Amino acid sequence: MSRKKKKYPRLLKIAVFAAGLLIAAELLLRFAVGFGEHPVYYSSGDYAYALRPDQDLRRFGNRFFINEAGMRSAPLDTGEFRILKFGDSVLNGGVATDQDGLVSSLSEKRFAERPPLDPSGNPLPEKVRMLNVSAGSWGPDNAFAWMQAHGDFDARAIVLVFSSHDFRDIMTFEEVVGNVPFYPESQPFTALTDAVTWTVSRYFTTVNWNDLPGAGVRPQDTFNPGWEKFTYYCRNRDIPLLVYHHPTRSECEAGEWNEEGTSLQSLFAELGVAVISGLEVPCNASAYRDDIHPDEAGQALIADALEPALRRLIRDAAP
Repeated sequence: MSRKKKKYPRLLKIAVFAAGLLIAAELLLRFAVGFGEHPVYYSSGDYAYALRPDQDLRRFGNRFFINEAGMRSAPLDTGEFRILKFGDSVLNGGVATDQDGLVSSLSEKRFAERPPLDPSGNPLPEKVRMLNVSAGSWGPDNAFAWMQAHGDFDARAIVLVFSSHDFRDIMTFEEVVGNVPFYPESQPFTALTDAVTWTVSRYFTTVNWNDLPGAGVRPQDTFNPGWEKFTYYCRNRDIPLLVYHHPTRSECEAGEWNEEGTSLQSLFAELGVAVISGLEVPCNASAYRDDIHPDEAGQALIADALEPALRRLIRDAAP
């Protein structure tokens, strides 16, 4: 009987110690590493998926903010000169890029510090907004469908930031939200479960896209229809359209576009679209996180490349 009495305090000590370790791990992962909350998505029958509006969180030390309209931008206000900027994970930046390090945020800051000029040579009185509408793996067709559903927010110009693979990467409607770890629909239960799920999904499992609900035969169109739709929408409404053709690191190192990139350049010429080639501005292969995504230095290089053209565009679009 006495042995059993001694056993329980020992078990209690072990339980308290284990609980303490779990609490310490939870706090460490949440506040030191950045697990515990992540961007969440919703599904759409029009544009497949998008980031939910009204998100403000920190992950891996970076702030990730989505405004009331579903843009990775500060809240909207009145009296703004708005430029809609559409793109995929390159423009969005993901949780690896702090809100202030985005191309759109950098451009807004520069225009606030040195306002663009109107046609008369006077500083533009309106605050210039670079509204970042983007999501990972979006193409121009996703972006155009989003604009059709939500409107163009009285944009005075539209800028598209996409890569060579977006020449033919056509929107599909696999149900990725909630079924693929990269598109969660809710917040994790704890930082511990978040860390385990994140690690397993990125290092120990792969996604079988063909087994997802809604998966079917991928469209085989010659090119993504969003390119033409944006071109004609802007042309019919006299809205300036500018494309930034983002090179992959492989293209940057080679100094030339791959096959799809060459086709995309030909399409721009055929449509008469104004385009900035990422290969014709300073292209730094070391400013990438992987083959596609720029780091914060790469985001700044894109902002540098866009700024002169945007200033001309704003001047020409100003009243």
